[in-house]
Amino acid sequence: MPEITPPTPHGDYLDRLMRRESFAALWPLFARATKPAKEMTESFSALVHLRPRLPSVGPFRVLHVGDGAHARTAALFAIKTRAENISVDPVINDEIVAGWRDEFGIERFAWRRARIEDAVEEIAALPPMPLFVTFVHAHVDVDAVLDRLPWCAAYTLACCCPGRQLSRRHRPERDDWDAGVLSDDRHFQVLVRLDRTDGATS
Repeated sequence: MPEITPPTPHGDYLDRLMRRESFAALWPLFARATKPAKEMTESFSALVHLRPRLPSVGPFRVLHVGDGAHARTAALFAIKTRAENISVDPVINDEIVAGWRDEFGIERFAWRRARIEDAVEEIAALPPMPLFVTFVHAHVDVDAVLDRLPWCAAYTLACCCPGRQLSRRHRPERDDWDAGVLSDDRHFQVLVRLDRTDGATS
């Protein structure tokens, strides 16, 4: 099989984000990143590719695994969707994240400063609602985490850990490169759990 050449990256995601009023609220978190453009486009890719699977009615939850010190992907989803968002990362900065939430009046935005392996039972035991998962730069075994959750659909990006951060056991609904992501590895997957279609839209 011939090797597939990833597409040339472009700045469309940044253009779209920077034209929105919500950019003013998002920037204080993303500006803290070493590479803000990279981080912003990674999170926006998750939103773009998972959004078609999010329910059009009823409550639902999105779990953001390995979301970094400033919970940026959860922040983006909290502003751009009506999901109940939970960011999980062992290095979340409670003071900065709480201050951002309060300053901008962000709702449906929570976090756990923990490894996902230590928080997964708590997440799985929350009141039932369709669950979606993002692994933007999680540095975890995606399949092992999904095995312990009642998930409907998930987004995962190779980023800097392709050997572990792409699923090897689930057949992706989408398996492609995203030219809007300004990362070294722009390979992403959208995974859909066929036995849990309660949260997916057609």
